[in-house]
Amino acid sequence: MRILVVDDSRMARTALCQQLEGFGHQTAFADSGAEALVRTRDEDFDVVLVDFRVGDMEGVEVCWHLRAAQGAKHLYLMLMIPGSITNQFFEVVENGADEFLRKPLDWAWLRARLLAASRVVDMQRQLERLATTDSLTGALNRGRFMGRAADEVMRAQRYARPLSAIMLDIDHFKKVNDTHGHATGDEAIRSVVRVCRSLVRGADILGRLGGEEFAILLPETPPQGAVLLAERLRRALAVTEVRIPGGVGVTFTVSVGVSALKPGEESVSALLARADEALYRAKNGGRNRVVCDETVEV
Repeated sequence: MRILVVDDSRMARTALCQQLEGFGHQTAFADSGAEALVRTRDEDFDVVLVDFRVGDMEGVEVCWHLRAAQGAKHLYLMLMIPGSITNQFFEVVENGADEFLRKPLDWAWLRARLLAASRVVDMQRQLERLATTDSLTGALNRGRFMGRAADEVMRAQRYARPLSAIMLDIDHFKKVNDTHGHATGDEAIRSVVRVCRSLVRGADILGRLGGEEFAILLPETPPQGAVLLAERLRRALAVTEVRIPGGVGVTFTVSVGVSALKPGEESVSALLARADEALYRAKNGGRNRVVCDETVEV
């Protein structure tokens, strides 16, 4: 697991990090509650170990802020308390800690508690995947995609950076299902996601919005770059074969719409609506083609 140690004592946190690394974990540290908030916002951690007092903040206060700020992330919070404390257990848990550890730390006990924490973290990750990904393809589901897209729209407007969107839809999908069966249709849908993943960047956001319709958000990408990618996707998918029983290969095509974020535009829905309009012009224009939003100059 990746563990953040929050302790303003350099000696204490160094010893703890060394011990945790000896257990096979990855570690990082923060010497204040404010730094812990920044690091957990910008980086991924599984567990946070917080000292009972960190600078001018109580450890329970740090836990409360971490829990309040975590959003969709789940952090397993462990508060380290002096052995002399005997009556603040409810307060510790009420303020967001998942459990507490007695100081001085017993290394064998810490290792056992981290093993238990890893099971909780794994279960939470599985629940997050179920809640945010499409079960058929593993792409983001509509809700998670829209949330990520909204964040990217805010970032693009804040820093005046380009942001483009691609929407694509399998042509004559009902015919694929009716002729070859739903299993073949499902494999066609999975093939779209596989091909998209092979061509998009790690920073790009891919989602299945429903049925045979998909969307890709392209941060730091002007419309010219989005059109080039859209055309590569269209060509790659047109030669992708879906195997069916008997060894026969089935091919399909997609229609694609492209749009770009306008200056001052704050709605991801508007960005996607223009890509969707372009997509349906591609459908009406004969399918198996890329069409741009009419407001985009390429």
